[in-house]
Amino acid sequence: MTPFPLLWLPRLAQITVFQCMQDIEILAFCHVSKRTRSVAKCLKWMSPKYFTLKQHASSMEIILNFVRRPTVRFCYRKENNSVTFHSGTTTWTNIGFTVVGWTKRMFDVSNCDKFETVMLHKPPELNDFFSIFSDHARIENLILLSGFINSSVNQVVETLLPITSNIEFFFSKDSFKASEDLRKILIQEIDSMEIHIRDHPSYFNLSDLLTSNVVKLVLRGVTLTPKELNEFFKMWKENKCNPRLEYLTVMLYDVNFEDAILSGLDSVRVPEGSLLKYSNSGYSDNIGGFDIRRIDGKIGTIKFGLNFVNFYVWS
Repeated sequence: MTPFPLLWLPRLAQITVFQCMQDIEILAFCHVSKRTRSVAKCLKWMSPKYFTLKQHASSMEIILNFVRRPTVRFCYRKENNSVTFHSGTTTWTNIGFTVVGWTKRMFDVSNCDKFETVMLHKPPELNDFFSIFSDHARIENLILLSGFINSSVNQVVETLLPITSNIEFFFSKDSFKASEDLRKILIQEIDSMEIHIRDHPSYFNLSDLLTSNVVKLVLRGVTLTPKELNEFFKMWKENKCNPRLEYLTVMLYDVNFEDAILSGLDSVRVPEGSLLKYSNSGYSDNIGGFDIRRIDGKIGTIKFGLNFVNFYVWS
């Protein structure tokens, strides 16, 4: 059989051929040579809206989300140097790349300017894992799951924090054994941080909350008390803590906490829908609650739920 001279065709003809190819064929074409990768990248034929990376114990999963095409999902398994597509019917073996090399090539061909989500189930076992991000590609959402321990959390966060906008932790109560380690993370100027502690509440006090320098902070499964939240709001009114804060939500384990939180705050009750407000974090209009005013005139609204309290800061 005579090889089809695809690379010799004019650009418009190449586009017509690509339109007839399946995703798996385009991906295979991308990895034939540097020239084929360059052609695919130039034509932007494998350009997803979102590029998601999930690192498991023995594999790396890549998910490409497109606007007008089906999602492409495939998994690199390092034990046999193979790539399997989501359908499970196609497997490439002995592909000639390390898991890190494969991931970097896929990101390069995708033409994405950032990783939409990087999810780590446990500490990276690959010595060169962090080199995936060496070209300063940003991470929109970094998610760390419960396989981490204290020291590995610090390593990952310290390495990836400069290129990360939002961090989510889904941990057990022993993941942070020292408050100082958690405060090193809380003090960083990032857009959003969520801490979800499963099973038993993790120790988290007023000093930890005052350390925070995050725009949006979500705390679930921590030991903050209504009295500590009351002290926090008093300090917020005096403009003595986290001037960047726009949204805070805390899940509480107490049954009756409204009076304790509002004590001495000189709050004003605002019915839902009575006043149109906007925040930079996207919250607006009819949330209702209790307004408190900071000494610089900024308004914050405390809203209570069944077992949580939300705090909105308005622009």
